[in-house]
Amino acid sequence: MKKEYLFNALAIFISIVGSFGVERLIEYRKEQNEIKILETNLLHELEQNFYSLLSLRGTLNSVIEVSDSVTASWNNISSIKVKMFHSENLYDVNERIEYILSNSYGLTPKNMYLNSLINSGLILKIKSSAVRNQIESVNLLVSGDYLQSNEVIENNIKDWFIKYSKKEESLNNDLIFNKYKDFELYQFLTLRRRNEVYKLSGVNRNFKFLEEIINEIKSNGLF
Repeated sequence: MKKEYLFNALAIFISIVGSFGVERLIEYRKEQNEIKILETNLLHELEQNFYSLLSLRGTLNSVIEVSDSVTASWNNISSIKVKMFHSENLYDVNERIEYILSNSYGLTPKNMYLNSLINSGLILKIKSSAVRNQIESVNLLVSGDYLQSNEVIENNIKDWFIKYSKKEESLNNDLIFNKYKDFELYQFLTLRRRNEVYKLSGVNRNFKFLEEIINEIKSNGLF
């Protein structure tokens, strides 16, 4: 009888331990699957940001080229010439002169899976400390605002057109530019150009950085 009790107790113990082992195995496999999905989605998100930076780089180069052409020929510039410069370096589908001269462009980052990686604590599971530090740096890139559009400069230029449009009582901004362009507008355009050059240097630096991280993840994985 004692042997039978002992056998039953041992069978119950093995059953309990076995069930815990199965549960742990299920949880482990579930976690590994979630990690793999997160890694795939994160890689896709990083690639989206990489291509967004490439697109922004092209736009900024065009904006700077037009800005340089406009300010270099300021004494003889006209709305027709501004639009001609823009047609050679197209960056805005809206060809109204006030938008050509004022619109500011920036990065609209994707960071949903990056935030998930950091907030869940899974970033600590990344096997390479160097890659982990790089991922944290990417988070600073996409959460920062130094690659965003500059609404202050943009609005200053648009307000300049509004001011003289009211004075002239005309909605023809080509006429407004040709008649009233002055040193104040020249200053605004110079500030806009300086801002876009600064932004472009950041884009060039960060798109190379992103490319390195993407290649590292594709070659060696994250976890």
